[in-house]
Amino acid sequence: MGVAVAHVQTETVPLQRRGEERELTQGRHARPPEGRDPGGRVDIVPTVIEKAAACAAREVAGVTTPRHRASRVRVSGQAVLLRLRIGVRYPEPVRETAARVRERVRDRVEHLTGSRVHHIDIEIVEMVR
Repeated sequence: MGVAVAHVQTETVPLQRRGEERELTQGRHARPPEGRDPGGRVDIVPTVIEKAAACAAREVAGVTTPRHRASRVRVSGQAVLLRLRIGVRYPEPVRETAARVRERVRDRVEHLTGSRVHHIDIEIVEMVR
């Protein structure tokens, strides 16, 4: 079974593709001049997105997350689809709490990964006193 990987590209083009030449004396592993992005790609494994989503959900007042697999993620190109399992502390209003979780998780995951969160399903698995 393969591992799905989210692909996030940088906004710059690698040095060799811009047609600029480097000094040969720098060597292949020399650091680029200050302020320059050497380019390349960043791959974010879905488990990283899952953990970020679970942490963001726990930051919402009145929310707990189960110890095992609090979130699941599917990545399709740049779009992220999430499924969260949360507990809500009694007597917090369940739908309002779920809406706050959805907003917090979307903001946090988009900020951390640069990918757009397309959809978040929330399953309330318990009420906690």
